[in-house]
Amino acid sequence: MMKLLLVALALPALALAADTKCNMASESLYPPKPETALPWHDINLDLPAQERWVNVTKPLAPQISDMVYQVIDLLPSYLREKVMAALDQGADKILDAFPEDFGDEIRGIANATGIDVGALIVYNIAYEIEGGCTSLVARDGQNRTFHARNLDFGLFFGWDKANETWALTEKLRPLLFNARIWKGGKVMYNATYFAGYVGLLTGMKTGGFSITVDTRYDNTFWKGLIEFFEGDTSGHFVGFTTRQVMESQATYAEALQALQSYKMVGPSYMILGGVQPNEGAIITRSMNESLHLWTLENDAHNTGFYVIETNYDNWVDPPFYDNRRGPAETCLQQIGTDNVEFDSLFNMLSAQPNLNLLTTYTTLMNVAEGRFEAYHQKCTTHPCTPW
Repeated sequence: MMKLLLVALALPALALAADTKCNMASESLYPPKPETALPWHDINLDLPAQERWVNVTKPLAPQISDMVYQVIDLLPSYLREKVMAALDQGADKILDAFPEDFGDEIRGIANATGIDVGALIVYNIAYEIEGGCTSLVARDGQNRTFHARNLDFGLFFGWDKANETWALTEKLRPLLFNARIWKGGKVMYNATYFAGYVGLLTGMKTGGFSITVDTRYDNTFWKGLIEFFEGDTSGHFVGFTTRQVMESQATYAEALQALQSYKMVGPSYMILGGVQPNEGAIITRSMNESLHLWTLENDAHNTGFYVIETNYDNWVDPPFYDNRRGPAETCLQQIGTDNVEFDSLFNMLSAQPNLNLLTTYTTLMNVAEGRFEAYHQKCTTHPCTPW
């Protein structure tokens, strides 16, 4: 039955993968409808750690609870056994191994929502387990730099046949918001969040740099995560690392160096944007090192004006069953440097297969101008590629 389901789901993806044409709509979809804009909330880092996220998470407690237990129920059995065994020995030990005061922030969310702290721990490391995304940094003809991303999440976390949706993806949608992160009476950075998560998957420091994260799959994908829950806590979780860098570094150059220096729990792609024309990079990370650096400056792939990541190493062809890179690059070449802007990038990210049944939001960033916009995204075209 599962094999038949996978074949049925794969057919739309395979049809699109066979053709790398740009599928942007003939008429612009930007600006999107006002109701799709994510709500804004303020997170004050000057507050005690356990109080910082209460204003957002307490009203959404039922939705967060529903979502986190779905994550646990659908974990692969061998990983769930390791995680549950570690939690049985004490969640506090795991929280204390998290950097900064992130552990106390999670304790505060647990207190505010009544959700078991162990379940929230699993939620906060879930992006190490699964995630599919499109991230890009592009330069326009006036040497302005733009950073845009789709975040896709929930593959194989329960398929709703009646509605043709991924169960976990749908549970994440109500949790989305934009955050103004305050420190010392000033906004330190902006970020797009799922309520209850304290890491950083999408963020921008005005005048400094922007960061997005894409999942990377390699032969060490589970290794570091299992080692962490078996007691080796020397590795860093990607969302915690990017938040630390956002809060500790001031410039693109500093962030680029810092992101390559950490030992990680697992592999990842870290996409970085800046304020200068050549400040755009994709860092391909393994657990222990930076494997590859593709920047607007070195233009290793001769694109001319962009770097792009779709969950596969950019120096090899994506697999035939998940070629989101090809259509995206065709769209970017069609857009050209003269037309790189929020509208064209939104239209590109609203086209299949980069928009798919896993897509939850699109964020658009311009670091130099301090522009940060994020919108709910949902593929309603039938058929829609499942990933």
